[in-house]
Amino acid sequence: MNEIDISDKVKKVIKFGLPVLLVMSVVVASVVWYIMYGAGDLVVRDAKVSSSMVGARVRVSGTVSEVLVKDGDAVRAGDVIARIKVNVTEEQLRQLQQTVELSQRNLDQIKQGITVRTPRVVAASAPAGASSGEVERARSRMERMNQLYEMGAVSAVKRDEAVAEYQAAVAAGSAAAAYGSNVVYDTTVQAASPEVIKKAELQLRQAQAALETAKGSAAATEITAPVDGTVYVGDLAAGMEVQAGQVIAHVGNSDSMWIEVSLKPEQQKDVRLGQMADYYVNRAKYEGLVMEITAPADAEGQEAQGNTEGSYGGEAAGDRLIVKISISPEDLAGMRIGDTAEVRFLKKG
Repeated sequence: MNEIDISDKVKKVIKFGLPVLLVMSVVVASVVWYIMYGAGDLVVRDAKVSSSMVGARVRVSGTVSEVLVKDGDAVRAGDVIARIKVNVTEEQLRQLQQTVELSQRNLDQIKQGITVRTPRVVAASAPAGASSGEVERARSRMERMNQLYEMGAVSAVKRDEAVAEYQAAVAAGSAAAAYGSNVVYDTTVQAASPEVIKKAELQLRQAQAALETAKGSAAATEITAPVDGTVYVGDLAAGMEVQAGQVIAHVGNSDSMWIEVSLKPEQQKDVRLGQMADYYVNRAKYEGLVMEITAPADAEGQEAQGNTEGSYGGEAAGDRLIVKISISPEDLAGMRIGDTAEVRFLKKG
């Protein structure tokens, strides 16, 4: 009886049969998994890694001289985002300092009282009144003091002295011409009224406040990150004019991140609070729970508040549902705010 060599057949079975069996096993396993877990799962491929946003504000008005970061850079709280050239000069500071000193002297003089010189005519053997030239000079000085007082350059005391001198010169000239008498002056000090003192104190406080504000403006030339996270400066550029209190950049808070998904209204039936979801970011797989579902009206209301805090990474709400999925703290290192994510809401999750 002839022996049959089956080694070639065995080799062929091993060569072609095993790969076929492996492929079939994978297909069967995939079908079983889909039937048990995947059937009806909702998949969204345009989700984003999002975060709460904190605004970086300008403390003083000025011009942006330098921007030190770009969109997407990681920053720590206190890092310098940009520098501002303030609109305060050394000459302005010097003028404000002089105004403070003048206001202080004016207040001191008012508190000491106002000196009043009252002319008094006494008999004289020969006319000794003021000449017309002296009267004219006194009048010119009085008008000049009035102008300077209106400008805030002299105190009320100086102005009143000039008025009294002019009145005395007029009286002296008239008295001498009429009676051939001499004029002497009686000097008295009148206490200032509480209203006058209060007004002078207010002027001093205003001058001091203006000086301190200007000094602070000259020193506040840096805008810093308010929190740790990812910075977004948008259109901020050197040469841009900015105003005090303006938000010029946003920092996505890395301590508060989530996956944000925008769903159509008809997809709402496939999502619920606490539902499990698988998601892929940068080809890595993660798991999370649905922690918030926001209706379109609620999302619009939050935007209308105009806070410096908000979210980044999601799309405009429109008529869509906004869903937030949790990110485990240990997974944050593999993600950046704004990264694209693919999300599968598990039917059996």
